[in-house]
Amino acid sequence: MKTLKFLPQLVAFLLLSGLAQSSESGQTIPLSPEDRTEIENYLGAGVVGEAVPAPAIVDTALYLAANTSPRTFRMVSGPNAGQTVLHQPTLLNQQGGVTTWRYDASGKFIYFLTGEANGDFVMTSVQDTEAGAITDYSPPEPFMLNGLTPGEERNINLGLKVFALSDPSDLTHQGNLNVNYRYMGAYKVNVPAGSFDAVLIKWTFNGNVGPASVNDTQYRFFAPGVGIVAGIEQLDVSALFVYNRHSKVARVLVVKPN
Repeated sequence: MKTLKFLPQLVAFLLLSGLAQSSESGQTIPLSPEDRTEIENYLGAGVVGEAVPAPAIVDTALYLAANTSPRTFRMVSGPNAGQTVLHQPTLLNQQGGVTTWRYDASGKFIYFLTGEANGDFVMTSVQDTEAGAITDYSPPEPFMLNGLTPGEERNINLGLKVFALSDPSDLTHQGNLNVNYRYMGAYKVNVPAGSFDAVLIKWTFNGNVGPASVNDTQYRFFAPGVGIVAGIEQLDVSALFVYNRHSKVARVLVVKPN
């Protein structure tokens, strides 16, 4: 009879184990018609295919392919459509489980990312060489967050400051952004570098920077061991609204990095 006391606990344990295994196997989440229309408007039809089982994200460095291999992309939308551009990550520092990265996007934008000890990757600042601006985020902007499950979303309020690149002490604008960060699911993505099962992260920004109102959506597809294979981005979500740079750009990976 004593054994019966443990029966409810045993049943609960088995149910939780089953749920955990189900979560690991992944959900299949089709894109909404609105998201698919937006994505195909910039990436073109046929790049993003059917939904595939979406795993929990438990190794962010794997999805970012966090190494110093260069990345070659083709611009498919925006002012430089048709051009091939080179992106170069550089590891600046590694200490106590924290890494600091410099990500040079064809010399026009330089992003500074931190890989935190808990596995999160966040963007601390971005430098726009053409507009002559540096934008600092506090707290940092989420880039790839650890422990996400399919369909999960997080809302983060960011403060940001825009400085002149020629004089980093010259504060030109400041503002606030609300970021809705959502793990949409996983999808078959076909780009010149190959066909990949890639997870999709969507950023929705709302707020104000100086005199400008910000309302923007970005999408990035990450394949394990490869990194970003396709993306739809504003040239910059903050300073460039002030500097009248509103072009949306889209890119696809041309060569799989080593």
